[in-house]
Amino acid sequence: MRHLRLLVACSLTLPVSLAAQEEPAPAYFGEKKQEEGGISVRLSGELKAHYRWSEDDRFPILTPLPPTFVPVGEPNVALHTVSPGSSLELSKASLAVDVALPRQIAARVRLDFIDLYDRNPTSTDKYVDVDEAWVSFGPRQASLRPPEGTSFYALVGKAPKFERQPFRRLESYGLVSTAFNRFPDIQLQAGGSLGSRFYFFGQVSAGNPIFMRDPNVLAGDHGTGSPPPPNPEHSRNTGFPIFYHAEVEDLGRGNFEYGGGAGVRFLSGDRGGVDILGFYYETTLAEKARLNGTYYQGDLEILRGAGILPDQLQGDERTEYGANLDLRLGDFTAFAQVVKEKAANLPRTGFEVEAGYRFALGDLADPKALFPAIEPAVRYSRLDNDWTAPPIFVTLSALWDWQKWDLGLRTTIVRGLDLTREYSHSDIDAPRPIEHDEFLATLRLRF
Repeated sequence: MRHLRLLVACSLTLPVSLAAQEEPAPAYFGEKKQEEGGISVRLSGELKAHYRWSEDDRFPILTPLPPTFVPVGEPNVALHTVSPGSSLELSKASLAVDVALPRQIAARVRLDFIDLYDRNPTSTDKYVDVDEAWVSFGPRQASLRPPEGTSFYALVGKAPKFERQPFRRLESYGLVSTAFNRFPDIQLQAGGSLGSRFYFFGQVSAGNPIFMRDPNVLAGDHGTGSPPPPNPEHSRNTGFPIFYHAEVEDLGRGNFEYGGGAGVRFLSGDRGGVDILGFYYETTLAEKARLNGTYYQGDLEILRGAGILPDQLQGDERTEYGANLDLRLGDFTAFAQVVKEKAANLPRTGFEVEAGYRFALGDLADPKALFPAIEPAVRYSRLDNDWTAPPIFVTLSALWDWQKWDLGLRTTIVRGLDLTREYSHSDIDAPRPIEHDEFLATLRLRF
């Protein structure tokens, strides 16, 4: 709790203008119309540095593993906080190029460097990642943006999932956003809007493979080095992993994912509105899915190797459906998402809601204005796993029910520079209840 008090103290002692600046209106997805014959190119980027504190928690594994599996200096194999204690970290440098061409053709390439908190799934993953690379044809109507009537679009390349939260108020992720749609997918997507309210989309994609990662900011190390592990010495611990949809590494997974959705929006000028979306996906899980930075394999290989009882692990299908609600009322914004998934007959349900309010203390358009805004935010997320496994299950935390609270405050120092402080509390329904806390302060520079 001392870090919770630190969060409150920081909020009171800094000239608190931690407001989540609204993201600049992007020129991608064909949202910004170009004049006939006009071409625009936009270069943007950001740098992020963090102070992080993670509570030291440890849960021994009962699975009878060979002595060579015990890490150096540890009494046994255990689920252990990825990187306990305090650390100062430079986590990310990003560079993006957005191009808008005539006839509402748009393209984007975004490169992430270092990417410490999005390593997929271990610390030995790539240090340079192509986060997005796509081309779109026609206007894709973003959430809570006034549509311009009936229109159609198509997009091809590596891009975020359609249902992903459009505007994140915190630097960390909730349980649902980690488990289901945190990472982009290689896809062919098409859709459009009918009139001013109704819209739809469909897609064929490579499909994000199933793997495991800690839902806090750092992913743990699983299967790093060269197998077999002769008393491994990891730079990070395993953490308390959940099953999640990992980032697509290539098209070699072999099984496509099909999905789509439809939504309706009701807007009231520039001051508010509500956007409701329903979506559905299905895919066939691969026998094995290769990931960078680990010799473990994703999809069915990780599920079968984890010790799940044969009468529960059935088939190779994965279905996922859910709904979003995106709301804006003046300076108040909220986003909620519910997802139900069944992977090889293993069901789970996730719910997440995040809300924030921006207090304008100055002129956000003035680049010289000091501390022009603050934005407090709160997020609640939970993940319920409706299946069981024996006590020797290798990744016990993947079947526990979780609840996670995130409290944060973002201060705009000057336009393009902000500081976010947030405190996370996880209530994990383990055989020995675990209450796991983490504090994160993020200094972000955008240009």
